[in-house]
Amino acid sequence: MKRIFAPGWTQVINTADPQQERIDLASYISDTFKAINGIRPRWWDMNDMSLEGLREIANDLEDEVVESIQQDKRDAHERMLEANRVAVLYRGAKKPVSRTFKPFANLKEILV
Repeated sequence: MKRIFAPGWTQVINTADPQQERIDLASYISDTFKAINGIRPRWWDMNDMSLEGLREIANDLEDEVVESIQQDKRDAHERMLEANRVAVLYRGAKKPVSRTFKPFANLKEILV
C-alpha cells in the first residue's frame, strides 16, 4: 500500500508482515508529522500503540496532507486569477498614442 506524505511523495507500507507494517507505519507517521509540523513526534511511543491505532493515525495524517495539497492548488489558482485581473487593469489603463502625436514639434520654440 502506498501513502502520500508530501506533494509528489509516497511511502510504501508493507502489509504482508505485521511487524514490518508496524515499522513502516511508525516511519510514515514520523516523516509525515515532520512534513506537516516541522518537528518529529518523539513524545509518542509507537511501540506501545496497537497496529489499528497506528493505522488510524496514519490515515488522519494522510487526510491532512491531501487537504493541504488541495488547499495549495486552490491558493495557486486564486493567485493566478488575481494576476490576470491586475494584468487586465493595466492593459486597460495604457492608452494608445495618437498618430498625430509629435513630441518634439515645438522644440525649436522651447530652446530659443
